[in-house]
Amino acid sequence: MDRQAVEELNADLAEFTGDVFAYLAYAGQRGYGQQYLRGLMLDGRRKSVEPMAERLGIPRQNLGHFVAQSTWEYREVMRRVAARADRVLRPSAWLIDDHPFVRYGHGTAGAIVQHCGERDQHLCQVAVSVHAVSRRGSSPLHWRLFLPQSWAEDRARCAKAGIGPEITHRTKQRIALDLLDDLGQWGLAPPLVVADSDYGTNVAFRTGLTARGIRWLLAVTGHTVVLPAIGAPVTAWARRRPSITVDQVSAEHRYRARRFVYRARTADHRARSGWFVAIPVHIAGIIEREHVASTADRLLPLRTLLIQWRRKRGGDVFRSWITDLPADTPLAALVRHATSRWYIETDYREMEQALGLGDYEGRTYRGFHHHVALVSAAHLFCLEHRLNPKGEGTTSARTRSWLVSRSR
Repeated sequence: MDRQAVEELNADLAEFTGDVFAYLAYAGQRGYGQQYLRGLMLDGRRKSVEPMAERLGIPRQNLGHFVAQSTWEYREVMRRVAARADRVLRPSAWLIDDHPFVRYGHGTAGAIVQHCGERDQHLCQVAVSVHAVSRRGSSPLHWRLFLPQSWAEDRARCAKAGIGPEITHRTKQRIALDLLDDLGQWGLAPPLVVADSDYGTNVAFRTGLTARGIRWLLAVTGHTVVLPAIGAPVTAWARRRPSITVDQVSAEHRYRARRFVYRARTADHRARSGWFVAIPVHIAGIIEREHVASTADRLLPLRTLLIQWRRKRGGDVFRSWITDLPADTPLAALVRHATSRWYIETDYREMEQALGLGDYEGRTYRGFHHHVALVSAAHLFCLEHRLNPKGEGTTSARTRSWLVSRSR
């Protein structure tokens, strides 16, 4: 967005930041918060502190101190962002994911050589995030940086990166549950949690959601072991029931698959299609049995297995999910929730390319969380203005076009 376009949004931005940054104790902090959002939205190849300060015409040291060292709590900003996003989007689901951030310094908080998206193995940080999703769009609700075990065991290294002794290694699945607990304390509850197979194949994560009363639809691998439902209760320790994998189940039910067209919010914005079938099953395996609630008969709960193929004939299973939604949930609703993951892929791309999500060059734990909270706020501002452009009568067509292209 060019400078003229940003200036046209000044009044709306002031109102937005007055709410989101109301927590900040000092007027100077609130002012730099608004400036940082302006810097993120302004055109420019990189959205790190120095080039943003130059484009804004403000001291680099002041802007850098605000994001890297100032003691404001990023959770308070995310709490307000999450509340606004929930009101604006009226989400049908929350999506959980982890996102890599490429780094080039081993002193950057939490950075190790690990799987890094399309780059495969690279030095990067990974943050777990929760996003609200509806047909109106999507927006991040919360973030937290994953701290690898090697970092947690080196407290001197942690101290240099501003990681306090209270911050320890936690699995990504445990972090995701912590984020959901935070959001619950903020008065928000997910209608449904959707996540990929890193979370769906983790028994502790599934049982953690169930213990919190949260419905879930989680991707699983083809090697996941299930017991076909037979229309009668199945005890957790049944030994005469043959267990089979998701891939084996798919071969028996492919003929029942129905074709659905869904809009994948990818770069080309083209519609996608797939063949889907829903099958009642019980999740099997010794570990799963050990997590069954202690009841008199120890019954395995009935679940629904959703399978997708790209073509009805030929080719392997494309994706599969298991959900604890009621057995009578329409197939169309299951497909809509399962394919909603495309929304956050678009969020990531737009926040990376237009709002500088991965451009922060600081190395501290605090600075990282400040930056992603501010990017989330900027993303939500653009989304709000697209859905309800208050200044439509005076905002130029070019500004409205930019907002639509960044948020659709």
